[in-house]
Amino acid sequence: MPLETEATAALRALIAGLRADDADLLEALHRVQHHYGYVSAEAMHVIADQLRVTPAHVYGVTTYYADFRTTPPPQTMVAWCSGPACRLRNGIGIRDAMMATLDIRMGEQTEDGRVGMMVGQCFGSCEQAPQVWIGERVVGHLTAARAVQIARALRDGADPETVGLDDQSR
Repeated sequence: MPLETEATAALRALIAGLRADDADLLEALHRVQHHYGYVSAEAMHVIADQLRVTPAHVYGVTTYYADFRTTPPPQTMVAWCSGPACRLRNGIGIRDAMMATLDIRMGEQTEDGRVGMMVGQCFGSCEQAPQVWIGERVVGHLTAARAVQIARALRDGADPETVGLDDQSR
């Protein structure tokens, strides 16, 4: 057995009390992801050891579900709305403009880990179409030019809490 490090001890404490085998595997993965933002290879090994399953099994479950990340999340996540109202109002152009500006594809993040993009699920704020979510905040009524401005600002380190607020009233 490898030496226990502070990191592995913290992981073990996080998933302490869970039942061995598959019974609590998803709970263990959720706890780790909620705490660290992703499930690292080290965490998968600790989970496997503590729940008495193979690391390959833990890896398989982790990568099967889209909700689990195996890499650290970006500092700022931009979720592009793929709903019908956004698509009808040039949502695809908004998406493409932001991805081109950030030089990433959907599901990726910039090399410095500053900004990532993912597909967001519409939650009914269609009056804001086309829109993205920066963190948990809706930024709507986008044009391709405004999407490029927002992407540049985020790429260059602007505060994600304020990006896009200056002209939200359009």
